[in-house]
Amino acid sequence: MRAADGQARPMFEVELGKSQFVASPKADFLALDEFDESTQTHFLNVVDSSGSNSLTVAQFTGGSIYPIVWSPDGTLLAFNYYDLTGGAPSAQVYAVSRTGGNLSLVYEGSTVGRLFFSPDGKYLLVEETTSASGGHLYWINLTTLDFNILQAPGLSTDYDWYAPSWRP
Repeated sequence: MRAADGQARPMFEVELGKSQFVASPKADFLALDEFDESTQTHFLNVVDSSGSNSLTVAQFTGGSIYPIVWSPDGTLLAFNYYDLTGGAPSAQVYAVSRTGGNLSLVYEGSTVGRLFFSPDGKYLLVEETTSASGGHLYWINLTTLDFNILQAPGLSTDYDWYAPSWRP
């Protein structure tokens, strides 16, 4: 819908299973998980704000993709892919360039609740909501792919942590 005059038009010509339209920080691109039910394939696509120029940046068969987040500068996407084929859920967090390059597995766990980029886009915070000893927060250096559990002085790491945020 155009804000100036309220004119609306369909964004896509065909009706496909689409969900999680996530706007980039400047709202010039949308990321979406397009699901093809016949092949059980998820396509993580990036389109411009008009819905044109679709580019598949990752694809997976089965499972689900959630959540999808943009880096502050709009050059990277991070997302969690749940693989449900082994009985218990398996969470795999990936980072990928908006242009489709450098798909990297950055974290593996069991249940990821939220993902947060640092304000400078160099780190990713992963909210692991289920583990043997409760929920944990992990921070990942996206350059080296090193990751560490986030610890607060005097607090046990066995607490569940929810709704974290970055402060510059």
